[in-house]
Amino acid sequence: MMRLLRKMQNNWVAKVLSFLGAVLMWFYVMKEQNPITDATYTVPVHVQNLSDKYVVEDIPKQVIVHLRGPRNTILALAQSSLRAYVDLGDISPGQQNVPIQFVSPSGLALVSMTPDNATISVDEYMVKEFPVEVQQLGKVADDIAVKKISTVPKVVSVSGPKRLVATVSHVLLKVNMVDRKSNFTSSGVITAVNAAGGVVDGVTITPRQGQAQLELEQIRFEKNLPVTVSTVGEVPAGYVVRSITVDPQQAIVSGKESAIGGLSEIRTVDIPLQNATETFAGDYELRQEDGMTAVPTRVHVTVDIRKKLLGDTNAKSH
Repeated sequence: MMRLLRKMQNNWVAKVLSFLGAVLMWFYVMKEQNPITDATYTVPVHVQNLSDKYVVEDIPKQVIVHLRGPRNTILALAQSSLRAYVDLGDISPGQQNVPIQFVSPSGLALVSMTPDNATISVDEYMVKEFPVEVQQLGKVADDIAVKKISTVPKVVSVSGPKRLVATVSHVLLKVNMVDRKSNFTSSGVITAVNAAGGVVDGVTITPRQGQAQLELEQIRFEKNLPVTVSTVGEVPAGYVVRSITVDPQQAIVSGKESAIGGLSEIRTVDIPLQNATETFAGDYELRQEDGMTAVPTRVHVTVDIRKKLLGDTNAKSH
C-alpha cells in the first residue's frame, strides 16, 4: 500500500513538473515568436459632455500615445479604434486645466501620452444677427451713381464665444466698383468686423457666402450746344449793330438729364448795348443753371456797332 502511495505521489509530482515545464516552454516560445514591443500612434482628441451654452478653445486636436504589448496584438490593432477624450461635463467660464483621457486596448499598456492635459478657455456661447452691408471697393465713374443695393441674404447670424461676438459691429460683403457702368451682381465671403474696421476672427457666420445686386444709373450727360449771345437794351439812335460774333461758337454742356435734356442752346450772360456807339469785345460767362456744367465757361464776344448810313441796307438796328 505504501509503495502504491509513493508511486502515485511520484506521478503527481511528475505531472506538476511537466505542466510547469510546458508553461515555461510556452512563455519561451511566445517570447521568441511574439515578443513584447512598443508602438507610437497619433490619436484624435474628442470632446464629451460639453453643454451647448458653452464654447471651448485651445483643446488639442490630437495626442501622441506610446503603447506596449505583444507584437501580434500591436500588429492587429486598428489605429482608427484608438480614442482620446476630454470630459467637459463639469466646466465653467474661464481658463482651466483638464486631463486628457485614454483607454488602452485590451492586452496593451499605455506607456506615455503627450500631452496628457490641456489648459482650455471656456466662454458662453452667443448668437447675434446682423444685416449684411456692402463695402464698395474703388469708385464708379463720375457720371455714374449707385441707384439701389440689395443683398442675399439680407441678414446673417454671427455665433461663437461671447467675448468675440460682442465686439462685432458690422458684417460686410466687399464689392469691387472699379469700371462698373451698368447693373451687376457680385458674390463673395461675408466678413465680421469691429467698430474700428478690423476683422473679427474666431466667430462663425451663417451663411458665410453672400451676393449683392447693384443697380447703377448715369447721372451726367453731355451735349454739344451752340452758344447764343444774349443782349439787353438798344444802341443809341443813329447807330446799328452790324454783327455779333462769338468764339467758340459751341460749348460742351454736361449735367443731370433733367437739367440739360431740354436744352437746344446755351446763352451768355446779358450784354448791355445802351450808350454803345462803337464796336466792343470782351469775355463773357455762359449761363449755367443748377445741375449743369459748361466747357468752356467763358466765350469771347465781339459786337460790331457803327453809325447808321443813309441807304445802308446791311445795317440793322438792335
